[in-house]
Amino acid sequence: MRLQIKYIVWCLSWFWLVGCSDRPSVGENREKYLVDSLLSIYKDSMAESPRQVIKVFSATRSRLHDSLDYYNLLSHESRCYYYLNQMDEAFRVNGQVITYCERNALADRNRIRILLGDAYNNRGVFWQELGQRDSALLSLKKAADALRGVTTPRTSLPSIYVNLADCYMQEGDYSWCGYYYRQALLQADLLGIGDRDYFAIYSGLAKLYTELGNYPEADDYFRKAEQLRKSCTAYERYFFANTRGNYYYNTKEYDHALEWFRRADRITDAFPQPLYKAIVHGNLGETFILLKQPDSARFYLDDARRLFGKAYDQPAFRYYMDGLYASLALLENDLPLAERLLSGVYEQEQVNPLYTYYNNRRMAELYEKKGDYRKAFDFSRMAEHIDDSLRNEKVRNSLAEIDFRYRQDTTLLRKDMQLISAREEVGQWKMLSYIFVLLLLSFFLTVLSLYLYRRRRREKQYWARMMTVNRLKMALVRSRVSPHFIFNVLNAVLPSLRQYGELDQPIRLLVKVLRSNLSFSERLAVPMSEEIGFVKDYLRLRLWSDPDRIRIVWDLPEPLPSSWLVPSMFIQIPVENAVKHAFDPDDLEACVRIRAWEKEEYLHIQILDNGDGFWPDRESKTVLSHAAEQGTGSGLRIIRQTVDLLNLRNVKKMSFLVQNREQLTPDTHGTMVSIVIPLEYMFEL
Repeated sequence: MRLQIKYIVWCLSWFWLVGCSDRPSVGENREKYLVDSLLSIYKDSMAESPRQVIKVFSATRSRLHDSLDYYNLLSHESRCYYYLNQMDEAFRVNGQVITYCERNALADRNRIRILLGDAYNNRGVFWQELGQRDSALLSLKKAADALRGVTTPRTSLPSIYVNLADCYMQEGDYSWCGYYYRQALLQADLLGIGDRDYFAIYSGLAKLYTELGNYPEADDYFRKAEQLRKSCTAYERYFFANTRGNYYYNTKEYDHALEWFRRADRITDAFPQPLYKAIVHGNLGETFILLKQPDSARFYLDDARRLFGKAYDQPAFRYYMDGLYASLALLENDLPLAERLLSGVYEQEQVNPLYTYYNNRRMAELYEKKGDYRKAFDFSRMAEHIDDSLRNEKVRNSLAEIDFRYRQDTTLLRKDMQLISAREEVGQWKMLSYIFVLLLLSFFLTVLSLYLYRRRRREKQYWARMMTVNRLKMALVRSRVSPHFIFNVLNAVLPSLRQYGELDQPIRLLVKVLRSNLSFSERLAVPMSEEIGFVKDYLRLRLWSDPDRIRIVWDLPEPLPSSWLVPSMFIQIPVENAVKHAFDPDDLEACVRIRAWEKEEYLHIQILDNGDGFWPDRESKTVLSHAAEQGTGSGLRIIRQTVDLLNLRNVKKMSFLVQNREQLTPDTHGTMVSIVIPLEYMFEL
């Protein structure tokens, strides 16, 4: 069950590699942003869909101009070939990256060294896959050396230390394994890296202490890693579940071991490589043997043999699997098959001593069942001898690991004491600095408060003066409106007095209009029904002598809503200007149209005529402008000033606009006056 071989151990190393990439600063070029974005998107897909990732990276490389970005993508492509088990191609691509970095060591030193460290880190993992641990250690140490001269945060350094720890674990050198795991943890704490990186370190330490038989320490690290499991990839979760199952196997809690191996099995359903599921099925098969369930054991062992494929013929695999099938045969009392499986010839230097111990125990059980107690005793003694050696080795490794840990802790303690001493020396200066900064801040806050207070007071005084000025302006405007209006009305009535003898009706109408005008001049806003009545009275009086000269069209709802309020004389003034200035005397099609409607909580009013149009830039054709020949132009100016004053007190604004209809629609002519008033408008100054 305990597949302590390269196919499990390198999983943790590789998952660490995937997550490491430096983020670009704001000033770097777009290509670096593109490459880093691609790596962020595809970092979890390189192991699951390596061929697709190679296509994407290759297509992107063909468009890059920056060599560093080009070789950065190429370095990640080498990992994809590794996942495809195309080791020759992985080494070839990796070699191109290393050659580029070594030839350009002086250009962009930080990025080159980071890329070189990443490339040597990849190469170390590749050598681990091939079982060449000496070459792996050499490459990984070169990766660490490459990053020592980097001034930017060396975020990939913890991953290199994790890979070094894994190499030493494979060699059985648990003291150096623990040393590098703790170096990785120290660097992770200094760099403040993410949960995923801590997961790799905690999982590795848990596996280390499981191997050393320190199960309480192992369980503590397993629990720390388990809290971070959700933030990891499927491959990392698989490694954790399989390793956790091995832990419970060693503590003889087989039901818990079975539970974790089944979790690992479910995770491997989505993996393209069958090797992971083969490992888990081998572990499940042995667990069912220990639980004395031969049918389930045979199912998983047969499936593991199928999934291993060609790897099954490797001596280490074959020795391990033959031992499991022999245990199954002993469970089913098939002694000839068990003896045949246990009597195979293997190269012992390629076999894990632990598996030899298990097979000697199986041989002792076999001969005990056959009644050959002498051979059973001999194999039992051989198993005990190996077990003693393994125990002694485990004790030595535990002592060495404790010694390394003690020396690391002592070194850190010395550094901490030096730091404490240095802190005490600068403590007083820091306190003085804090006091000075606080005094400086207090001074600036006091000055700022005084400045803001005086500024606020000046603003209040300014707005108070502005309100007074506005009220005076409005009073002046209204005092000018009534005389001007009366003058215009008398100009319109006097000709009629000379032509007609019956003056009662026009004089009465004149009095009514004058009274309405005086009343309106005292109010800012009036109901629209009153404004329209006033305009109709004015038009009857204005057109008394020639009522057919100008056609008036009323496009208004009946009855007018009482909620419609308008500023006083805002409709009368544009209508008066249109009647006075828009048309030539001989114009037979003169028409003025007044429209009003409600839409989306706004009141819309339009006064349209088909006269000469609005030409404020041309004095010869100025209509409704300040330079009109027959008027002062003060009416429109009053309206605009009133709108500006009222809008100061409202969030939703009123608008007043005069436009030349010819500029809006080429086949028409005349002037359009538009007024838009919010229904909840406040008519206050």
